[in-house]
Amino acid sequence: MRHEVRMRIRGLMPEKLIERARETGVRFMSIEPGSHHEITVEVGAADAEKLSALCARVSIPCEVLSRRGKSALAAALRRRWTLLIGILVMLAACWALLGRVWRVDVRFIGDSAARGDPAAVAEALREMGVHAGMARDIDPRILSEALLSRCEGLSYAGARLQGVRLSIEAAPETASPEVYDVRVPRDLYADRCGIVVSVNVESGQPCVKPGDTVRRGQLLIRGEEKRTKEETRGIAALGEVIVRAWFEGSARGDMSVERWEDTGRVSTAATLKTPWLNVPITEGMCYAHQSEQVDNLPIGGLYIPVGIERVTRRERRVRREAAHRDALIKSLSALAVADARARLFAAGIAKYEIARCWTRVNAISEDALEVSAVLEITTNTAVTAEALRQGG
Repeated sequence: MRHEVRMRIRGLMPEKLIERARETGVRFMSIEPGSHHEITVEVGAADAEKLSALCARVSIPCEVLSRRGKSALAAALRRRWTLLIGILVMLAACWALLGRVWRVDVRFIGDSAARGDPAAVAEALREMGVHAGMARDIDPRILSEALLSRCEGLSYAGARLQGVRLSIEAAPETASPEVYDVRVPRDLYADRCGIVVSVNVESGQPCVKPGDTVRRGQLLIRGEEKRTKEETRGIAALGEVIVRAWFEGSARGDMSVERWEDTGRVSTAATLKTPWLNVPITEGMCYAHQSEQVDNLPIGGLYIPVGIERVTRRERRVRREAAHRDALIKSLSALAVADARARLFAAGIAKYEIARCWTRVNAISEDALEVSAVLEITTNTAVTAEALRQGG
């Protein structure tokens, strides 16, 4: 950050004063001649005091117009001396409070995170004396091992101290896979439409063959087997019926696009941020269309919430121009494929393979294009009647 003092000097021959000031070691950042024997200069904070003393000796009026950086901060602290006392009190309070844990967060992770029991983990933490306001002199590794031994149904537990926050992650055990009883009769049905690619039957009688078109809810494998030529018995149908299915997505775009560009005008504002009040150091301009970049420069480090916020605003303007057709088609194709993948994800298919993907360009009008994308997948569509009902 620049530390400058902007000053205005009035006199019959201010140029001679500038030359004399340079001889005494004053360094000028900028010199702007004005009207009526005026000169506006920018100097450092130390050089500003030398220049003010020199003007006082030769009886030339010297006026401070603005201050930036540490010079402005020092001037603000002199005007508000109670602020320094408040900061010192705040630092003392922070020092006393940072030695304790004031927040305990529990988060479940893993494929079975939804099966986690927050009440059981909270009860185990209470029994171990872990609560908000406790001292930070705890060993996260020992805490993780104790939590894992006290809570049943957890495959992992980890603790981590982050400032005044204790973060605990736990992973519930994965449920055992479903076990089929071959003696319980059941059939397998199609959970989606498609064209059959292959049929692999482990038990039961196939009802479709490769090349057939199947509809959702259609019987694929009947759960029965022949005991004799005249007698059959019911069994649990097992097997896979691989089908081809298609998902389509689309995207539209204009042949003309708006381009935002910087005009080159930049404004910077700085503010001293504290928990009690904000002290402006410099004020910048605001534009009708602008982009902002906020930089936070901490003064007190990680645990003391005092710092300087610097906002850099850049003026922007919009310019409309014709879009490059090939680039637009490439961009819309990617969006259309993403839309098709989103529809595939929404269908809830657990396992699949993408066989092919193709796109098609359609001209809606002279000013707009539409791109359609088609995903062709292969997946096992054979499910039980119960799974078919749960899938809607």
